[in-house]
Amino acid sequence: MADSKYNVVILTSGLSGSSVLAGLIARGGYWTGESTHKKPGEYETHENEELIRLNRRLFNEAGYAGNYTMEFSSEPFASLKGLQTSIDLQPYRDFIARCDQHRPWLWKDPRLWLTIYFWKDLLPLQNCRFVLITRSYFNCWVSQTLRRHIRSYGSMKRYEQSVRESLTAFLAAHGLQYLRLTYEDLIGKPELSINALNSFIGASLTPKDLAEIYSKPLNKAPNSSAPDLVKAVAIYLKNYSGRFDLVEKARAASAGR
Repeated sequence: MADSKYNVVILTSGLSGSSVLAGLIARGGYWTGESTHKKPGEYETHENEELIRLNRRLFNEAGYAGNYTMEFSSEPFASLKGLQTSIDLQPYRDFIARCDQHRPWLWKDPRLWLTIYFWKDLLPLQNCRFVLITRSYFNCWVSQTLRRHIRSYGSMKRYEQSVRESLTAFLAAHGLQYLRLTYEDLIGKPELSINALNSFIGASLTPKDLAEIYSKPLNKAPNSSAPDLVKAVAIYLKNYSGRFDLVEKARAASAGR
């Protein structure tokens, strides 16, 4: 590489603290796009809007209409990989070329846990580093429930485990270097986590950079508060009869016929 910084691809299932991580890395001079996505009334995700648009286009091209934020299925993988020989690749090559004009760049979009199977054959992998960020299952369940992703703890855990195992298997299968971080460690042990991140991607970030984009105290693990838990349980019980688990069971029963 012309400089010591690698391009960074953040892999996540979503609602895992990845936006905080992306905001931190962006402070190191990593390009996040001409425009980035903002959650209405919530926060800046640091997601390249054009990457999101192209990932949605890939879903359409592959005929995938599933809920990538709540259900895991291995079926789309083959369809996404097969697009390499069945669609016009130029828009995707052009996008990567535009990103490379701003090296080092940063990609973050939860859809990547699926679409990375397509992108891997176009990316300059020798110039990229992958960071997998996860969050405790308990905190994931509270966060998802507060956002009205209604499902049992067990259902959520199966989904999270499947996504994480899929990503680690993908990275290992292709010999790709990656760093695994947890959101709890990033906030609760920022110096250790940031030192590991710097060493891995060639950056010079500090806990002060993290404090600039994280509004709560550092050096304290970001566990769900008692009020958030109470609210999440109330939301779950109110919507119990329409929880996502029922969709899973109906699909399994239908497949078993």
